[in-house]
Amino acid sequence: MKNFLFDLYGTLADIETDEESPEFWERVGGMLHTDGRSAAQTYRKLCGNGLPDWRETDLLPVMEKLAALYGAQYGAADFAGAFRAASVKRLRCYPAVFELLAGLRQRGAKTYLLSNAQACFTYPELCALGLADKFDGIVLSSEIGWKKPSPHFFERALKKFSLKAHDCVYIGNDLRDDVGGAQGVGIKTVYIQTAQSGRYADPPAADITVTSHEELFSTLFSLAEEPQ
Repeated sequence: MKNFLFDLYGTLADIETDEESPEFWERVGGMLHTDGRSAAQTYRKLCGNGLPDWRETDLLPVMEKLAALYGAQYGAADFAGAFRAASVKRLRCYPAVFELLAGLRQRGAKTYLLSNAQACFTYPELCALGLADKFDGIVLSSEIGWKKPSPHFFERALKKFSLKAHDCVYIGNDLRDDVGGAQGVGIKTVYIQTAQSGRYADPPAADITVTSHEELFSTLFSLAEEPQ
């Protein structure tokens, strides 16, 4: 196997965020010179009443409109960064992630990042984590309008990088979005359960399941060394 497609949050990066508590919205309200309840209501209104299943919106225009409505002196990207920083309680790479990505490349493999994520949040976080230059390509759901487990998400990524499904393995921590989504287009899967993993009544089974990042590394290195 020579193409390794990774989820980000909960797989390579350990994250905890809070976008629901009154305390979070009070912080956002302070940036906008209003109260937290008003900020939350306006934000949710701008986000709309929801999208069809598996569709994704881009929050950057929402951030721009939210700041403009309250006359806050922020550009869209700056406000998105401040909004995200107010919500993040923990963000760090799992141990030895850099060694994993470097080891795969040393074995002649290519690494790609395919994540349900907002570009306005995730690209700065990739830089902060030191991961921005560790992939041969990146696809984020907010950039293409589709999110996992939609087959459109994976098909767009395969087409973008001229990859064949049978030449790829997808590594993630969610049985529905990562495993079910990737398998739906014929991609082999490796599943690792972490604190961010979803819980489902009848989830699909991964091709390979590992119980730790140490086991994940040895498993992926073995796959990278298999004859083509």
